[in-house]
Amino acid sequence: MISVIALIAVTAVNSVHEWGVVVFEENKVPSICGGPWDNSVEYTEYEAEAEAPVVWIYGDPFQGTFSVTLGDSETITSVYPAPDLFDGNSAQWEVVTTTGVEESLPYTGPYSWAMEYWETVPSLLLYNSYSGSTVNFLYYECTVDRDFIQELFQWSSNGNPVFTGELVQEALLFTPYGYATVAVTGEELVLRDFSPTQKINTELILNTFIRWADQGLTPLEIATLWDTWKPAFTEEDSYWLVFPVPEEYTNGISRISLETSDHREIQYERLFLGAIRLNH
Repeated sequence: MISVIALIAVTAVNSVHEWGVVVFEENKVPSICGGPWDNSVEYTEYEAEAEAPVVWIYGDPFQGTFSVTLGDSETITSVYPAPDLFDGNSAQWEVVTTTGVEESLPYTGPYSWAMEYWETVPSLLLYNSYSGSTVNFLYYECTVDRDFIQELFQWSSNGNPVFTGELVQEALLFTPYGYATVAVTGEELVLRDFSPTQKINTELILNTFIRWADQGLTPLEIATLWDTWKPAFTEEDSYWLVFPVPEEYTNGISRISLETSDHREIQYERLFLGAIRLNH
């Protein structure tokens, strides 16, 4: 009797996890990217920018290229570490996984103070020969076409958002007097469980972000998201409406890809929040 042995190809798998926040502000409201202690920068006109998108990669060792690509009219405004190729609206990093030690380069740009949180995530260490760095995350910021999200909300005459459709059904409202979950029903924002003395419930907020990510990101990644943005959302005299950007709109912010030197499966998990600074 002849035995037949079936050979099953095993495909290596990598997963790419990313979170970021699209900030919508208009008419001389402060930027918070300088850090929780520096809130002096002012915009002079309406802007939408993806602030602090952070990327971690997991899975099998690999050698490859990670790319970020924007629309023709948009611009990458900050990157870390320095990419191998950069032309204003796209960036590419040639990376290889390593078991070495992290060797971060000095960086004083936006959110440099938050990188200590991002470094705690146990993702693959990536060596980039162009910058001579070994890091566990890649980072960029970019402008966003201000029209890309108009199907989600329009600006009212008093400068506040009016949501349309049913793509966004829930939000969080942060005020100097407390915070609340918000039900988005058509053009109405209905506050739930709001109390002027309600303290920040970290567990509730983290669980909300995890639910918005549909379990795609790890709890530690979500915790670094909150650590990064808590100083802004809870600063004195601030009113922020925070909501999940629907998945189908994510590529309107940026397109990311990981290409490896061999054939393997790449899985992507992305969460972008929208953050609207409200007039008050």
